[in-house]
Amino acid sequence: MADYSSGAIYFTGLGSDIDFDSIIEAEVSAASYKKDQLEEWSEAWQEKIDALQELNTALLDLRTALQAIDSSAEFVTKDAESSDSSVATASADGDAETGNHTLVVKQLAQNDVLVNSTGFSSTTDSVTASDATFTYSYAGEEFTIEVAAGTSLQSLASLITNNSGSKGDVKAIVINDGDSYYLEIYGMDKGADNTVTIGASTTLAGFESADFERTQTAQDALFKVDGYPTASDAWISRDDNTVDDVIEGLTLTLRDAGETRFTVTLDTDALQANIEEFVDQLNTVKALIDSYTAITTDEDDEDETEGSVLTGNYGVNLVESKLKDITASSGLGFVSYDADTGLGDYFSTLSQIGIQTDTDTSSDTYGLLVIDYEDLAEALENDPEAVASLFVADYEGDTDSSDFSYVSCVEGTTQPGEHEVSYVVSGGVLVSATIDGEEAEIVDGWQITAAPGTDAQGLTLYVDNHADGFYTGTASVKQGKVKEMVDALADITDDDSGTLNIIIDNYEGIVDNAADSIEQEEDRLTRLEARLRERYAALESTLSTYQTMLDTLDTQLESLDS
Repeated sequence: MADYSSGAIYFTGLGSDIDFDSIIEAEVSAASYKKDQLEEWSEAWQEKIDALQELNTALLDLRTALQAIDSSAEFVTKDAESSDSSVATASADGDAETGNHTLVVKQLAQNDVLVNSTGFSSTTDSVTASDATFTYSYAGEEFTIEVAAGTSLQSLASLITNNSGSKGDVKAIVINDGDSYYLEIYGMDKGADNTVTIGASTTLAGFESADFERTQTAQDALFKVDGYPTASDAWISRDDNTVDDVIEGLTLTLRDAGETRFTVTLDTDALQANIEEFVDQLNTVKALIDSYTAITTDEDDEDETEGSVLTGNYGVNLVESKLKDITASSGLGFVSYDADTGLGDYFSTLSQIGIQTDTDTSSDTYGLLVIDYEDLAEALENDPEAVASLFVADYEGDTDSSDFSYVSCVEGTTQPGEHEVSYVVSGGVLVSATIDGEEAEIVDGWQITAAPGTDAQGLTLYVDNHADGFYTGTASVKQGKVKEMVDALADITDDDSGTLNIIIDNYEGIVDNAADSIEQEEDRLTRLEARLRERYAALESTLSTYQTMLDTLDTQLESLDS
């Protein structure tokens, strides 16, 4: 065996028949205990890093899954049924209020249509023998087309349709009544403002204003919703027959003049499916945490236990505690229902609708969330809107007092939860106010706005009772469990400040330091091996010399004997 070190070549065991390589390897191995410890230590930390990264990825996946159902429109499915679908139909999203709406349609929105009265025997017939101009306007804007001599009827239609100024707004086609061909021009948009008119400066004979008949007049849709507007000659107008900005959460499709009634209902089956999705997604993460923190007991010795890779890890414990707290506590800003006063939220915790943590140690779902479907069915039957609100309420404000009312808050700035309010009215004037113990700003006499830099920043209230006195109460800003979980996961998984990422960075520093120490140890062992090889090579040389002398003496003795 040869060893290359500093340009030297060593051959061991050639002269002495002693296996110096094995001796050297044994000595280097014995001296490698520190390197072995460092490698084992590094592997243990790397295993923790890998587990933390997998957990962090699972938390990111959980956040993505919950973001898909974190609004009322996504979490709640509602249906809108029309009593007369020939008049109008409707579709509802989660923001639509359940209940009934009446709709009276006077007229539909429609576009402008003009048909030329000059007939042609063929689409290829020329419309002019000399150069001319054709002028028209749409929605108040005028356009002019140069029509060359010999232009056919079909080419004139194409010139109008493809005019760069009005392309997409005005279209012309050729129609046939069985005997002759005629030019038809129409506006692409509905609404009274989108009229098509032929310009007075048109020089194309047979295609002037008097040569066109308006077969359909541009007009707005006119309708009433729930009896509004009340005046008989007053109507809501829109320039399209699809209307999505009159009743929140409802998109109306107007089909004909008449009257219909919409009934909006909540789809409890779809709501239950999203609740199950919420529970399943959380349980996926909880199961992963359990697998990484489990403590196992030796089958032969119950006193002997062994932890998993992240057992006792403070960061994982913090994450697990946060997730448990969100699922076990009342919703932010939710107030327990008071049957005597009728105030508060009918459902303020997940346990009230049948969602709890399984505490049966013998159960396959021990430690996971489970659903009591009887309790959930009862909750959905009693108040499905309240169930939905517990999950997806989004900065909904309220107060527990008739003396002042909620006006608004700023999403992302005002902290969800309960905010203590107090104020003083003296001499018929609001003289002072505090929110969460911090002095608040008084605006326009009776409006209270929380001070900047406080948890309540952005919260605005209005004083309804102007009688002199000292008043207190609570203003609440609700946030549903899905949104609360999404926000918490955003903090937990933040690249810079996230709990697990900070720990991962620390652990990676430990592994890097260990790698440096291992490299130093490897250098030390390399130098040790080189010294041993030099030492044993010298010994090999000495032994070889003595062996040669011994062989010579043996030969001489044999000669004497002979």
